[in-house]
Amino acid sequence: MKSSQNIISHLTGKPRFQKISQKKCFAKLISLLPPQLGRAVMFTYVKNKTLFFVLNHPGLKMEFHYKINLIKSLLNKIKDIDKNCRDIEVTNIKAFVSNKIDTQQIPPPPSTFTYKERAKGRFYNFATNEQLKELFNQIKTQIKANDTSR
Repeated sequence: MKSSQNIISHLTGKPRFQKISQKKCFAKLISLLPPQLGRAVMFTYVKNKTLFFVLNHPGLKMEFHYKINLIKSLLNKIKDIDKNCRDIEVTNIKAFVSNKIDTQQIPPPPSTFTYKERAKGRFYNFATNEQLKELFNQIKTQIKANDTSR
């Protein structure tokens, strides 16, 4: 019995599913780019033998244009190494910045800020109001309970 990987590779070899193998090749190309450029690429597509890179930052677009020769050489190397990528016909490479916000970006996790309690709970309670005096005493006992330097 064939494994699922064999079935998928067999299907992607068919001309109908050429776009799937192209996407895999472009994903390899993006993974070979410098990390800063690779993270800037939102997606790629081919139109009229031109490979378009959709970026998420205008500053990185200029950097991308400086590295066009690197991208072309990487694409040629991928064509030489991977037999599934030999069918890709790309004559031009262009990049542009998308005006849509990337919704797939994961927000950073909230930071948990902890600190060591510096108070020792040694203070005089000069409050004249009984409610305030009781509150200050509760605060004092809580500080003393949290004090780990003893």
